[in-house]
Amino acid sequence: MLAANFEVYRVAAEAVLAGEDFYAVAPDRFPDFYYLYPPITVLTFLPFAAVGLWTGFAIHTLLEVAVGLALAWVIVRWIERERSLERLDYALIAGFVVGSIHTVPSLVYGQVNLRMALLVAVGLWLLERSHTVESSPLSHSHEPGARLEFLAGVALAGAALLKVFPAAIGVLLLHLRAWRAVAGALVTGLGGLALGALLFGAGRTRQFFVDVLFPRTDDEAFVGGLEPSAAYVTVRRPISVLTPEIEPTLYTVFALAVLAPPVAYVYTDLETSTDRLVAAHATLVAIFVFFPSYPLYYPIVFATLVPALYLVVDPLARWLLVAGALLANVVLMGPTLESVVLAAPPAIGGPLETVGFAVLTVASPVLLGCLVMVAGCVVYRYRRSRGIADGDRSGRSRRTSS
Repeated sequence: MLAANFEVYRVAAEAVLAGEDFYAVAPDRFPDFYYLYPPITVLTFLPFAAVGLWTGFAIHTLLEVAVGLALAWVIVRWIERERSLERLDYALIAGFVVGSIHTVPSLVYGQVNLRMALLVAVGLWLLERSHTVESSPLSHSHEPGARLEFLAGVALAGAALLKVFPAAIGVLLLHLRAWRAVAGALVTGLGGLALGALLFGAGRTRQFFVDVLFPRTDDEAFVGGLEPSAAYVTVRRPISVLTPEIEPTLYTVFALAVLAPPVAYVYTDLETSTDRLVAAHATLVAIFVFFPSYPLYYPIVFATLVPALYLVVDPLARWLLVAGALLANVVLMGPTLESVVLAAPPAIGGPLETVGFAVLTVASPVLLGCLVMVAGCVVYRYRRSRGIADGDRSGRSRRTSS
């Protein structure tokens, strides 16, 4: 699997330069792997068509590491608006972002998940900064805040152009009434699609939606209950196991029914910066487990996960966030468990196989960790509303824009 995704990007770029359909070509090594992003995004991979596969992969990897370090910098800046950090903190945050168990597979495959995560982080960070600027008594104009809010939407839409599912962050923007961010997102998203249609033809954009995006629901994988060997991280897994006979399209409705109430509850009061941070974290985690996601998409939550671990001071909520984050780092799936069972003595391997697969059938550790973190966000909101814990380390009150 080394450079598997990167080779798909490179082959697609070669197809563009040859005037061919870049959605219809696949690498010789991976004949079932095709380009899956909106047409405009292929432009970023065109330079790699001019170099060899492994030279290009090395350059791509270095660029992704640089993107990861930029993501760590944004996270540090977010945290240091509320509290100071030491050099050890910088090193640990950078190491987690670039070298965690969720990041390394993306680097090995040549994926672009760190780019998506960086755009999400920049968008949410700019959104929070726009609140601070507009609520500051020293600010005599809404212009700086308006510009930051618009740019936040631009960044978030950039993430959605790469992977589509980050577009669901729009729910948070709508709740915050961040209309300028919504405008920025619409201009960027629709503009990117329009530019892709202009450069590659409307037929290629129609092909993306009809042949690439809409068929990727993966509903058939959940029929009769998702297999424990499947790598998906989603609340649809336990739902499909508990209700194997229902129409697969209803799993989307059931997943929404599970996740919407806790997220809506966390949204009930977003007065302080920490309130909004926790709400954003609940949103990202819910998005991650709502769709049939893979573990390597987990970096989308980095933007809020690390700041939340540093800035949430309520002990019970913090304990749940830490426990959930630790559990989500246990990337144990069916194939991995099979290898462990085969390597273990029979006296251990037998019971481990029985218990392990029974658990993985219902939920993976990553899914359980994410649900524990959502519970931590709910507990934070409940205890904050009851005056049990201070929700903002700085003690400053920042009301959302209206």
